[in-house]
Amino acid sequence: MRKNRKMSKKMSVMAGRTVQISAVMVMLFVMVIVNMLASSSCKHLTSTIKVKERQLAKLEEEKERERARWYAMNTSENLEAALLRHGLAMRVPRGEQVVRLRPDGRPYPGQISVAKAAERNRIPQTASAVPGVSRGRTSAKRSRR
Repeated sequence: MRKNRKMSKKMSVMAGRTVQISAVMVMLFVMVIVNMLASSSCKHLTSTIKVKERQLAKLEEEKERERARWYAMNTSENLEAALLRHGLAMRVPRGEQVVRLRPDGRPYPGQISVAKAAERNRIPQTASAVPGVSRGRTSAKRSRR
């Protein structure tokens, strides 16, 4: 027959404590592993961010260089030289020569260039044919006299 073996109190306490200690040890082991994984992930992300920041700095420097080149190319002298290289006899318009138009094609009111163009159209064109006389309002008055 089978013997009825009872655990002594001392053995049951030891078994309970052993389970508790082993559970704490497993929890510590899991926490260490999770900490190592998080640390590794953070290091990887940090290195990736540093690489991206270096790339961004290089691109910003390149953007500034290109912006400086663009502004240098947009000077009136360089534009005229480029137009001459391509065989176009043109000059950059002065500020009063530029007319801003609405979407319907009419100019915005009150522009200096619109007023000057209307004034030029009223002046007789004979003054420009007279050599040595400057073109303008005074020459138009002289030619009428």
